[in-house]
Amino acid sequence: MTLKEEWLKEVHHVYEQMRRHRGQYHTIVNNLDIIVFPDVFSPAYFTDSAYFAKVVPEIVGKKRFLEIGTGTGVIAVSAVLNDATVVATDCNPHAVANAKENVKYLGVNVEVLEGNMYNPITKGRKFDIIFWNHPFNKGDNPHEEMLLRAGFDYQYESLEKYVAQARTYLRPKGDLLLGSGNFADIAEIERIAERNNFSLEILQEKECSLTEKSSILNRYIIYLLRNLYYSKYP
Repeated sequence: MTLKEEWLKEVHHVYEQMRRHRGQYHTIVNNLDIIVFPDVFSPAYFTDSAYFAKVVPEIVGKKRFLEIGTGTGVIAVSAVLNDATVVATDCNPHAVANAKENVKYLGVNVEVLEGNMYNPITKGRKFDIIFWNHPFNKGDNPHEEMLLRAGFDYQYESLEKYVAQARTYLRPKGDLLLGSGNFADIAEIERIAERNNFSLEILQEKECSLTEKSSILNRYIIYLLRNLYYSKYP
């Protein structure tokens, strides 16, 4: 069995564990008490949420921030606690309800909207930074169940939309970020960026185990997709 096959086997195993939760529960992420609903991607299992919830708010600072695919809302909440102005979307209605519950529970102000990708964003709204911790795995099932869509993106169709439509929602010289990992199809990510006139560069990366108990090491990556229509940096 290859390392990628081992990775996929363990990923499916972890999703099976998530699926068994039929009631709400709590988990601690970077000292935040986070509520997790059934059928929502859980930061109690995979380690990526904790990493991105720590690093992304440091990048965002006090800017206007849009998070796509917010899940429990832990990254969005972490960003607003670091003084960002935050809007978050998710196509999973359970995740939207979950994120709203965490916003209320933690007493913060995050606008959480239900809809696929940018669909719920009003025309004309612009953000300084957009981020998506995208489903790393290039899926082969166009009818994937909602929970698994957090980890499997059919033929990277959603990733293509994320990149292709981003300019409409970015302020001039705004930054498009992508949370990913070394088990993603990096060559395809590069092709998608190139097709849409973005370059791809690594802002941050860190090696972590897939789960707290996993022997599989994963390298989490935050990419900056630089708009080739202008150069932000000298």
